[in-house]
Amino acid sequence: MVDDGARYDVRHDPQEVQTLVLPASGWLLQWRSDACWREVQAEQYQAELDGMHQPMEEYEWVPWSGTYHPGGRGGGRWDGTATWWLLRGELPDGAWPEVVLADGQHPPILHVGKVWACEWVSPAQPATLRLGAEEHIAPFAEPLHRRHHRQRS
Repeated sequence: MVDDGARYDVRHDPQEVQTLVLPASGWLLQWRSDACWREVQAEQYQAELDGMHQPMEEYEWVPWSGTYHPGGRGGGRWDGTATWWLLRGELPDGAWPEVVLADGQHPPILHVGKVWACEWVSPAQPATLRLGAEEHIAPFAEPLHRRHHRQRS
């Protein structure tokens, strides 16, 4: 984002938006009363509050679909150092997610509106997500291109 000095007016009434702050990563999940949601970095959200950034409605806010489509992020440490990891997605009606890490831990599931998040701090390890009849394994492993580069060095 280029700072052109302009101040933007965020037009969503704060009472319409519920925010879940994920402390380890600094990411936020937001649920809006019109059944749209988004994930946003703390820095961008602060810039919005300060009037320095206007969220792009058509790209940032997603209408809730009630379908299974999880996403994940990580702190990017592949050297065995503990860092933050995050899975998130929509809550289909009547379903509640469960996340189990490869080391057997069950990190807590948090939610806001009809979206959920699971954040934990650990070394990189696979996580299994179960939501309704669906199951997904998030590998949270070092990307293949990084491993090949390291092996050649």
